[in-house]
Amino acid sequence: MIRFFLPLVVTLCCWTLSVRSQELPESLKAKVDAMITEELENGAFPGASIAIGTRDGIFYLKSYGYHDYSKRLPVRDDDVFDVASCSKVLSTTFATMRLFDQGRFRIEDSIGHYLPELVGSPISGITLEELLTHTSGMPAQVLYSPFVHNADGGKMFSSKKSDQYPYQVGKNYYVCRNVAFDTTYFSETPRDGWRQGCDRLFINPAIDTVLYAQIFKAFKPENRGKYAYSDSNLWILKQIVERVSGETLDRMTRELFSEMGCENTYYNPLRYRSKDRCMPTEVDHVLKRDTVNGYVHDELAVMAGGVGGNAGLFTTAEDMSRFCEMILNGGVYNGKRILSENTVRLFTASPLEDKGIWRGLGFDKRDPVNSGLGGKNCFGHTGFTGTIFWMDADSGIYMVFLSNAVHPTRLNNRLNSSMLRTELWKVVSQ
Repeated sequence: MIRFFLPLVVTLCCWTLSVRSQELPESLKAKVDAMITEELENGAFPGASIAIGTRDGIFYLKSYGYHDYSKRLPVRDDDVFDVASCSKVLSTTFATMRLFDQGRFRIEDSIGHYLPELVGSPISGITLEELLTHTSGMPAQVLYSPFVHNADGGKMFSSKKSDQYPYQVGKNYYVCRNVAFDTTYFSETPRDGWRQGCDRLFINPAIDTVLYAQIFKAFKPENRGKYAYSDSNLWILKQIVERVSGETLDRMTRELFSEMGCENTYYNPLRYRSKDRCMPTEVDHVLKRDTVNGYVHDELAVMAGGVGGNAGLFTTAEDMSRFCEMILNGGVYNGKRILSENTVRLFTASPLEDKGIWRGLGFDKRDPVNSGLGGKNCFGHTGFTGTIFWMDADSGIYMVFLSNAVHPTRLNNRLNSSMLRTELWKVVSQ
């Protein structure tokens, strides 16, 4: 037994000793570099950043590749990425945790308790816990589709490519050449009081009423208590956070990250920096946004003016590392308490474990037996654009990986098929 156990002890000791000296083992560095470089060369993404550390600090930070395939701009450590659904935790859940600490939230309370105008609606009785665990009964749905149509009068999409349907947006799915907007809600020129979605797209705030109506219609009360991942949950939670706090979500998130000394975390990054410091995402033919750069990729967040409860945050691997360290230290960062230990423990637990649902409150968790990201006390979140942050509360290790894998198109599935994010975590957490 000793003969087989000793190598494991040596490996763990090397990792521990290196962490104490704030350095990763050279063998681990080489492995991580090789894995990322291989997928970079395979075209999984044009650029990426990774950060690895423990609750004691960040021990490895490196960027790879370029902003796009022109290879004009190398990725810098302080370039910001659209982290997509990682926003659900880094922003909306983070703000919810602060309000919970302040006694202004109870997760067992209903939507109607905080948004009385929704009392009597189909979703009024859904609780905050159901929103956070995606067990509300609200399905995933495409909410922007009623606001765009084919200007030539035909169908918006076709299963076959043609001169009239030249742009592929999904498997066997092509969008028409001439997209037109519902001008009641969308404009290509600025209007007073309207939200900006990109350089030439502005959204009437009255769209929220239509979005609510779509959510009400799609809600299936018989599915309450069952897990179904849906952006609608966090879209609604954002409304509650802003109502209770009296602040906009973007301002509250920026304030929370500033408490940890973070200067590169915000919504709508063009308010703070130029486009050449933002990683581009998709070339968008549905909302006619061309190459999306400096604006949110996610369409639901676009309709919120870039500040979505489900998506829209831009940040760096280094800033995300500080969030991970704070969580792994029970709510403390650099000696400063950001969240209470009880709140961190509550939100990162698995309240529905007895139902086989591995989900925290806002935080993503995976089956500890059957998932490469599993582990009873492992949690974090992934993002559609090619991002992940993941941590292990038992070992105190975390990993942040950011890429713009949807550039220039979401049809590129190389990142997902390679399982790179999961494989990196396996190497880092071994």
